[in-house]
Amino acid sequence: MKWIQVIGFLSWWLATDAIAQTHYSGTLTSNTTFTGECIIDSDLTVPAGIVLTIEAGSNLQIANGVSILVSGTLLADGTEAQPILFTRYPANTSGNKWKQIKFIQPSDSRLRWCTFQYADSEGEHQDYYVPQPPARNYHEAIILLAGHLDFDHCIFQKLPSSSSSAEGDAIAIFSDDLDFPGPASANIRNCRFIGIGQAIHTRFSYVLVEDCYFQDKRGDNDDIDLWGESTPPPMIRRNLFDTPVHEDRINPTRCSAIIMDNLIRDSTDQGIVLRDKGSPILINNIIANCSNAGIAVENSCTATLINNTIVNTKIGIRCFDLGRWDPPYSLNPGGGSFTCINGILWNCSTRAISLENSSNTTIPDRGSHAIVAYSDIQNGQSGVSIGATYSTLTWQDGNINLDPLFTDPQNASKSLRDFHLKSQAGRWNPTMKTWVKDTVTSPCIDAGDPVSDWKGELWPNGARINMGAYGNTPQASMSLDS
Repeated sequence: MKWIQVIGFLSWWLATDAIAQTHYSGTLTSNTTFTGECIIDSDLTVPAGIVLTIEAGSNLQIANGVSILVSGTLLADGTEAQPILFTRYPANTSGNKWKQIKFIQPSDSRLRWCTFQYADSEGEHQDYYVPQPPARNYHEAIILLAGHLDFDHCIFQKLPSSSSSAEGDAIAIFSDDLDFPGPASANIRNCRFIGIGQAIHTRFSYVLVEDCYFQDKRGDNDDIDLWGESTPPPMIRRNLFDTPVHEDRINPTRCSAIIMDNLIRDSTDQGIVLRDKGSPILINNIIANCSNAGIAVENSCTATLINNTIVNTKIGIRCFDLGRWDPPYSLNPGGGSFTCINGILWNCSTRAISLENSSNTTIPDRGSHAIVAYSDIQNGQSGVSIGATYSTLTWQDGNINLDPLFTDPQNASKSLRDFHLKSQAGRWNPTMKTWVKDTVTSPCIDAGDPVSDWKGELWPNGARINMGAYGNTPQASMSLDS
């Protein structure tokens, strides 16, 4: 009986110890490690020179309105089996919302396998458009003002709540804060942004966003909003932008971002918006089933579009002047311009390309301008609307107007829509994970620009790049002309 009592006591003691809570607040004065269940009762500061380590499996519960301020180093290293949770305190109290984690000129920090929820992060991206002063009131869940952050396998959800109308924003990376200036950068890899507002907002900052998943975006803030130039330019690649509740997906403004290898589908507005003076480059993207344009080029932006597939949209590419010349946006007046090479624009319900004039009568060039070469454009030149007097279309060699013979572009299941080109020599089947042969061959195979690099395509190929998003990639459909 005594042994049974001792074992029972030990079991109770171990269980109690396993869920013991440690409370923190104030300023850390030495390197500190958080583990287990940690309660942040009031603002916590990690000053310069101090390292805060958060161990895998930790549960950080942060009280209502409380922030974590980091000028030192934050290392939150969860694992797939033991992620780290940042949530509200008390955890089961509806309406409580912690404020944010703000990095202010920190040492390099990282957040790996972390989940963030219930941060009070609703706000408007226009808040940052008006030049300082006054000081900005940052609202995102994670803010970086000068410095570098690495995100890997993080989840942002329930911002600021689990309501179907919640539209809190996740990450802000800013280089232009007047009080805390300096280059800011971030690598954001393998992260998931589910049922929130804006995922990523940058100003004059380099970010690498790759292999991430965006779904159920809400509100007027776009999934990714990139404002201002950086060296190197932002890179957005290999991401899946799944069905949103509302708005555009990627929006560089005055930013020469590189956007490549993304799948963007079912946007309720544009897929990608390229806005204001800058030279963004889009390569190997699939943009499908957008309610308005696949790509919008606006307000004096000059874009380069290479090997993109735009399908099942109202307009494939639309160039126009949005207006908003005055604060808070202060956009440059003018239409949009682009060069399209090796592209496919198909099944656009209104037109493939729209080139619209600016209504601003004070600028020297009120037109929108397009150069199109070696592309499959629905209805050819007659599928292009050109604003009278000012806008221009340069129709170069190699353009065709032929059904591209996609594998399955209209499948009722969006995950089964397949924009690989049919081929008698072989095409990649992403569902079966193997190569299959068709009874017909797409006219877009071996039809791209003869000077474009084709060596990323597997043999057999015709030593010439395919049109569309899979051109010069290992999933390019094969050629009978080998």
